Amino acid sequence: MLFPTFDFLLFVIPVLLLSWAFSHASAIRIPLLIGASYFFYMAGPLTDPLPAPWYFAGLLVFSTILDFTASKQIHSRNGELDSDDPEIAESARRSRNFWLGLSLVGNLGLLGYFKYTNFLLSAFADVLGAAGLEVVVPHLQLILPVGISFYTFQTLSYTIDVWRRRLTPEPSFKKFALFVVFFPQLVAGPIVRASELLPQLHRRPQLSADALKFGLFRIFKGLAKKVILGDWIAASFTDAVFAAPGTYTSAELLLALYAFTLQLYADFAGYSDIAIGIARMLGYRIPENFDRPYQAKDLGEFWRRWHMTLSTWLRDYLFFPLGGSRGSATRTYFNLWLTMFLVGMWHGASWNFVIYSNIHALAMVFNRWNRLRKRGPMTMTKALLACVGLALFGALVYLLSLEILGLDPGSAQILAGSGVLLFALVSWLPDTGSPLNVAAHVVLTFHFTVLSRVFFRAGDLGSSREMIAGLLAFDGRGLREGLLTPWLWLALIGGLAYHFTPRRWVDEYALAVWRRIPGVILGIAFALLCLAIMKLMSGAPKAFIYFQF
Repeated sequence: MLFPTFDFLLFVIPVLLLSWAFSHASAIRIPLLIGASYFFYMAGPLTDPLPAPWYFAGLLVFSTILDFTASKQIHSRNGELDSDDPEIAESARRSRNFWLGLSLVGNLGLLGYFKYTNFLLSAFADVLGAAGLEVVVPHLQLILPVGISFYTFQTLSYTIDVWRRRLTPEPSFKKFALFVVFFPQLVAGPIVRASELLPQLHRRPQLSADALKFGLFRIFKGLAKKVILGDWIAASFTDAVFAAPGTYTSAELLLALYAFTLQLYADFAGYSDIAIGIARMLGYRIPENFDRPYQAKDLGEFWRRWHMTLSTWLRDYLFFPLGGSRGSATRTYFNLWLTMFLVGMWHGASWNFVIYSNIHALAMVFNRWNRLRKRGPMTMTKALLACVGLALFGALVYLLSLEILGLDPGSAQILAGSGVLLFALVSWLPDTGSPLNVAAHVVLTFHFTVLSRVFFRAGDLGSSREMIAGLLAFDGRGLREGLLTPWLWLALIGGLAYHFTPRRWVDEYALAVWRRIPGVILGIAFALLCLAIMKLMSGAPKAFIYFQF
């Protein structure tokens, strides 16, 4: 079921009313929310891409039972770990590791099967083909279950925390089941930790006029982002450009990248806003997922602001267990590269995402080196080493542009030169300083993000090649007349300008004004927003982009 639809309105109002009515009776409220969550998951309109069949809810049941059982079994052997008898302690350790392994294999096995099987098969064929061996591999007709990446990570964090003895297993199966399937954030996050939500399920939800107004504010903001800055921009401009990049000018392709960068943020952040708002209206708090990411001064800060619950999940459950930054510099850089590579690959299974993942992972390695390196006067030795390093980097980009992207030598030189210039400029700029210096860092980081979105949005590697070749053609033809309407220009410029405003303007000042608005006026505002949704989308809802991840 999609948030910006009339069907969801008919669903959520009774759920809110019944949840409030039984706020004092958890024996009724918890099963009610579980049932509503499963109904939300299984119901909904046909969209592009098509939703998973309703019976995929069985995967949710499987993950719930698996992790509830595994955590119980792990916890039951905790006391024996400290036994003076080495055999008893070793038996307990093996048993706990077995149940943790079972949870990892069960959850990640399903995620890997549905999400990565076809890509791995095709990648195997591509690698052999590059070696001169032609093979034919099957293509399975798999439909990715909606939300599987999100609820898999959510349940895994619970089991791992129990295994680490940082969390006591939830004794109530009903409350654990609600933690897994809580419908506001079930299909596209935020990824909620057990320590964040389970304690709230043991308390009577506190419902107040202030919480309701906050929830409505977040829902209003999220719907505006999703429909106006997300769906409308996609339907009116970006979808057409990415479907046939060869028919558009260099300027139009670049504008489409800016538009998609705004669209992607508005779509995902809009979902998170709505999820947070609905959860608050039900009496629960779930974590924030975005913090004005395009205002980041470097790539590390960007990933601390973008999809924050995923970034912190992989930091806590992958980067730190690998050793984090406690080992040698080489090991630290490897840990960082692997973590960020998996962040990228979490988003999709294709050669596009292999490239996208490596671009961001290697840029994060550079970002750490640039942040920690000793700065000082530029000596002859330092200048020579810098020139050699940039030359090697430029040569690598040039060769990869020829071999992987299929660019002509002239375009490959432009791409390599642009990359060298970008990294030289970032290295030259001081870490901190004047507002102008900060602005330069923000602009460079933002444009690195914008340009890398080619591989995120293009349908396949061939489309990415065509898009990049068109961008580097510099045909000078500009924008054709009538491509964008004045209203669409207003949405693009206004949306980007809004994102670069200070957060307190919206989260504090606008919220304070919202809380003083009479209920009647709020009702009229929502009615107008609903009318705008119907007009802009012509009754055809679009699935959230992150549903496919």
